[in-house]
Formats: sequence, structure tokens, C-alpha cells
Amino acid sequence: MSDEQYSYENAIREFVYIELPFDGDADGRKDLVRADIIRPRELDGVARIPAIMDPSPYYELYDRHGEKSEYSHPEDKWNSPLKKFPFFYDNYFVPRGYAMILLSTSGTALSEGFCDIGGPKDVASANAVVDWLNGRAKGYVTRDRRTPDNEMKADWASGLVGAIGKSYDGSVPNGMAATGIEGLKTIVPISAISSQYDWYHPQGALLNGDDADGGWWEPDNFAASLQSAAEGRLQRFNTKGGWQRLHDGSDKEFRRYNEFWAERDYRSHVKDFKASVFIVHGVNDLNVMMNQVNGYWKALGECGVPRKIWLHQYAHDDPFDVRHDAWVATLERWFDYWLKGVDNGIMDEPEACVEDIDGNWKSYASWPVPGAADHTFAVRGGEDARLGELAETDDAGAAADKSGEPANVASVKGARVHELLAAAQSDKAHDDRLLYVSTPLERDWHISGTPHVTMRVKASAPDTNLCASLIEYGEGNYVQVSEDIHALVELKEKRPAVGGSSDDDKASYAVCVPRKSHEMQNMVTRGWIATAHKDSFDEFTPTPVDQWYEIGFDLLATDWTVRAGHRLALAIYNNSQRLAAVPLSDFDVDLDSVRLTIPFAQ
Repeated sequence: MSDEQYSYENAIREFVYIELPFDGDADGRKDLVRADIIRPRELDGVARIPAIMDPSPYYELYDRHGEKSEYSHPEDKWNSPLKKFPFFYDNYFVPRGYAMILLSTSGTALSEGFCDIGGPKDVASANAVVDWLNGRAKGYVTRDRRTPDNEMKADWASGLVGAIGKSYDGSVPNGMAATGIEGLKTIVPISAISSQYDWYHPQGALLNGDDADGGWWEPDNFAASLQSAAEGRLQRFNTKGGWQRLHDGSDKEFRRYNEFWAERDYRSHVKDFKASVFIVHGVNDLNVMMNQVNGYWKALGECGVPRKIWLHQYAHDDPFDVRHDAWVATLERWFDYWLKGVDNGIMDEPEACVEDIDGNWKSYASWPVPGAADHTFAVRGGEDARLGELAETDDAGAAADKSGEPANVASVKGARVHELLAAAQSDKAHDDRLLYVSTPLERDWHISGTPHVTMRVKASAPDTNLCASLIEYGEGNYVQVSEDIHALVELKEKRPAVGGSSDDDKASYAVCVPRKSHEMQNMVTRGWIATAHKDSFDEFTPTPVDQWYEIGFDLLATDWTVRAGHRLALAIYNNSQRLAAVPLSDFDVDLDSVRLTIPFAQ
């Protein structure tokens, strides 16, 4: 890591209200969005510098790593700079010659407009920062006067911008890159969404919220929870079409991939990217799942976008907490290369860095691990057809005569199954799940990529979910994902300050360690599909009742090694408790038709 060159304590702290090209909240004037800036005072008027930005809807709602934004004059925050910037980016990068910018997306905190949940207005509010830094958008010193003498220009900026963030904050940079905006040189999406449809409706299903309608985090209700209530703006959001537009567009009833979702599908626009991409994700993230990574990463490669990926074994956790020293050093090199033009060799290094199950980080030319090849498995029922054997096969197709009644059938009752319960009791049949278990493995099996399952089924409901899980049986020190979707816990011990400090911001953060426990089983990955979307996510087509049909779906991509001596199992069931309550369905499964493909690395 390089040395600090500039004072953090004496840095310039300022803010700007940037004008958007539209009136999103229908109040009769173009929206203004608030950006808070901290930059080295020593370089003011001396050199033009690059900027790192974190666009977010959260700056006034939630603590960020135990820190909350604080204004110099909280009684008048509209006209007050930040004195405490959350997280470490400002502390580390300002002393190294960068500006750090925090942008409150449309409708949140001190920004006007309506919250758009990853939509065009969200993205446009973040792009406005890039435009302002490049002289293409107007900014004002205060929000109440839009006159030339109140304009604020970024005459300190080089115009080169990197966007970074975790979760929602990382999803917006994906959307920014999808527009091909000039000046955005790189993005670092951490645990971020590349397709909003796949987050809300993974393979046509509906994630579980507080109710069968999807709960508080569905686009309409989630936006209402984020929308600023200041000056009656939440009321205007609810009465001036903001809430209704998100409600209608998201199509909760039929869960179709429509124009609303196409606007929020960033990976379909990878061909338009002008920014490089550094993805970081946890393979056990149950909030932003690995379905946001595999297709996105592949598309980046196919379109020749410069890319890098880190995959860790934890959940919705930040690399700063996972691999602290290496992360800070790597991120600095990444930004130095793309924003300062430093030829430090980072783009000559392997694209992928993956943590294995023992906590060792290994570099690969790409991901999935090169050479990973699909292996095909079939199932065979035992004395009770609901419980049997999983075994590798050379037959990639279905052995059953599809024109007649199958000879080997297992039946599963409709139920919402807790995924971990599906892993319990490997030697006992259950009404609400089918389970097929391998013999003890003779060697380690390194799964790298996306498993896929196909089968022939007969269901008692025309629109329901069909789920499958891969389970490892055998004692191990497995990652435990908590109800708050994290797998790291904070200790009382503090790390040394990261970068510069001030009296208001000491830049010291808790040491984090993984939450692990010795269990006899582990959920390797899972997947599901809404049966009415088995043929298309664009169309809702109820499946025939009490008739046999074929169905196939991906499980979530992963990178995991099942140890020698352990057993691997396939569980099949109706509905996961991770999914919303839908009409339950009994299923008959043609066991001869079940085929599971798993990519194994050498």
C-alpha cells in the first residue's frame, strides 16, 4: 500500500446540488440531487484529480458498518457539509490524491425526486455526478437558488470517475455502466444486483417478504421505506404516481419479465459498457444471490469488458471485513490503474481470486475455474421411493418412455419447507421432500459454476414452485449464515485506523471473524422455478394439472469443495420458506427422468 501524501484532517469538505434533466417528482421544477464531497486541500487549484463515488439511498437511514453520516450543522443539514463520512474510502483515498463523493439517489436523504429502485431515475441521479464532474451538468452551492452566481463547478476534477458500493450501492454502478456514460472508467459492485428481475423474481418465483405479496421490499413498498419524508415528499411519492408506477410495473401477480424489468436489467447492456468491472461476491449470500454473478460475469467476458472477480465463502459481507489488508491494497491498485493511469500490472494478473473452504485464496485465469466440466447424475429410489441413491451416469438424457406412465415414481406432498430441514435425517423418508444421497466420495469434489437439474413431473396446481437443493453430509466447519444474511461477526477488538483520521472520524473498525460451527450437514446450493414460467419468463403459462411435463432449472452458482469421505445429496421439494406463499402442489416425479449436472473442477 502506498503512503499518505495529503492531509485528511484538513481536507476540503463541501457539497453540491446537481440538477437532473427531468422533474421526477412532478413538483414543477427539475430535480436536484445532493452529493457530499471530500478532497485534498493541497491539490486544490494545483492538479485535477479523479473521483471515487458511492451512490446510495441509505445515507440517512441506516448505520453503515456502525457509522452514520453526521453533518457539521445538523440543525441545518441542507446547507451543511458532512463532517463524518461513513466507511473507509474517504479516510484511505483522500490522503492518496482522490476525491470521495457520496451521492444520495433520487428521492432519498437530501435529494429531490422519487425513489426508483434501480430504475432509470436512480441511475440518472448517479450519472449526474459524472456529468457534473465533466462539465455536462449544472451544480449549485445551495438548493434554493438556481442562478449563475450560485453555480458550483468541478474545476478540480479530472473527469475520471470510479463507482463503488455494496448491495444497493453497488447495483447502481452496474446501472451506470449499462448506460455507457463517458467519464465512468471503472465500477466495483460488491454483493450487487445485475438484474433486478432475478433478484425479485428468481426464475419466475417471488421471494418471501412479510406477506404473500412480497412484503416491504417489493419495489413499491421498498421505495416508500427509502423515500425521504422531508417537506412532504413521501406523501407526494404516494399520491403523485411514484408508488403506483412501481407497483404496476413490477407485476407481482404474474411475475413476467416486462419492460419495467428490462429497464433494470444491466447485464443485458454489457455491450454498451465503457467501464471496467471488479466484482466481489459471497457464494453463500442469501440476499443478493449468486444468480447475479454467473450470467453477468460470462457476459462481461463475451463482450471483452476488462474484468476481475473475487469470490469469498461468506454471505452479504464486505471484502473489507473478509480479507482486510489484501482488499485495501488491491482496491488501491485497481483505482490507480483505471483512474490515474498507473501501470502497476494489475491487469496482467489472473482475473479470478477465489477463497476455498479452508480460507485459502487461490488465483485462476477466470471463473468458473478453467477446466471445470459437467458431470451428470441420476437418482434411484430405494425401498421407499422418496429416499434413495444419487449416482453418476453416462446417460445425459431421460431413460423413461415419455409417452406413457413412468415405471418409477416418487411422490412429494405440497409444503413450504425450511431449507435446512431438507438437509436433516439423510436416512429417513419424509412426505414433503425427496432425497437421494451418494456413497462416500473417494476424492474431493470441487464444484465451480452452475448446477442444473431436469425432471419429468406431474403437479396438482397450475402455478406453484419446484425447488431443489444440493446437500453435503459429513462433519465440517461450515459457514453459518444468520437471519440478517451475514456470515461474519464483529469482535470488540478494533483494527488500526485505515488511512487518515480527524477528531470526528477515527477510521477504526471492528475486527470481523466468520461464523462457523461443526455440523453434520451443509446446504451447498439451492434453486427453484415457478412452474408457470418453465418455458419463458416473458410469459405466464399455467402448467397442466395432473399431466406429465418436463421441467428444468439452474441452481445457484457456487464454488465449493465437498470433501472426500462426505456424501452429496439432491433434495426435491415443492416450496422453500425463502419463497412467498403460493398455491402448494403435490408432485409426482418420474425418477428415471431426473438428471443433475454439476460442474467439477480438476
